Amino acid sequence: MKTTIKLLLFLTTVLTFAACSKDDEKVRHEREIVYTVDNKTTTVQLTTDSEWDDLLDRFCDYAENGCKVSFYNAKSNTPKNATKDVITFSTTSRAEMKAWMRRMEEAGKTVTVTFDSGTGTYNGMAYSSAPQPQYDYWVDLGLPSGLLWAKCNVGAINPEDTGYYFAWGETWPKTDYSWDTYTYCYGGDVHSFTKYCHFEYVGYNGYTDTLTVLEPSDDAATVNIGGGARTPTYYEWSELRDNCTIEWVTQNGKNGLRCTGPNGNSIFLPEAGHFSGNSVGVWGFYWTANIAIDIPCPGDIITTGACSFEVDDDGLKLFRSNRFIGMQVRPVRSAN
Repeated sequence: MKTTIKLLLFLTTVLTFAACSKDDEKVRHEREIVYTVDNKTTTVQLTTDSEWDDLLDRFCDYAENGCKVSFYNAKSNTPKNATKDVITFSTTSRAEMKAWMRRMEEAGKTVTVTFDSGTGTYNGMAYSSAPQPQYDYWVDLGLPSGLLWAKCNVGAINPEDTGYYFAWGETWPKTDYSWDTYTYCYGGDVHSFTKYCHFEYVGYNGYTDTLTVLEPSDDAATVNIGGGARTPTYYEWSELRDNCTIEWVTQNGKNGLRCTGPNGNSIFLPEAGHFSGNSVGVWGFYWTANIAIDIPCPGDIITTGACSFEVDDDGLKLFRSNRFIGMQVRPVRSAN
């Protein structure tokens, strides 16, 4: 009798352990994957590892068909560290690429994947998701429009931090900023724009459109921060410049501009350089949301440029800059 009871207790323990292990396995593999394929964003709920494996295969299929794929796990609890470097990975093996994507997802990264059909190579890039705004992220400077300015750049934790560099109209950082890697320049040819193009001679196969301001899907502030955040327009940057007292200061060891509004509140814009190719230039620039059409910007980069503001000891200065250049983005949002 005692033996029978012991056996029953043993079996009950084993079955309970197995059931718990199965539940733990399910929880461990629950994911909410947000992925974008050529600017179309989809969210899927995954509860098993096999579903995740199938989705990774689909990502590889999309890449092999010429699409750029990016994804992240919205349920990831991995602490984000915006100061970590961008991680890149290349392989001709689908299995190796899937394994790398798994590791990056487990590390809480946002991942992008492309495929080079000429060499049969998968190319991956991973980076930490931008820190989400805290309760005091937005500053009311008392501007005429009532617009709120963010305390930090996209990807920054503190006001003096650099944050991420973005090409104009792109929403993720990278390691090479050039026409070859620019999203809306087909094949790296400066005369092959596929979006935000007003001139046939620089459009791919004569492509043109009427877009002059970043759409939300192409706005680094909107995509990374959300909550109404967006890249300020030329006119909003001009309002900041024209209505604030601007001083060149050093804050926690970082040079930059302190912009103090009519109500006495202020923001700090660090001079954080800019990226061209894989090198960081000295002067700091911030993107506006406008291409260089019908905007009184200095410079002759009209057809392929966008408007930016330079930060230096002379204040805020307007420029036209090639869209592939990596610059900072300082978010704004309406007060309502």
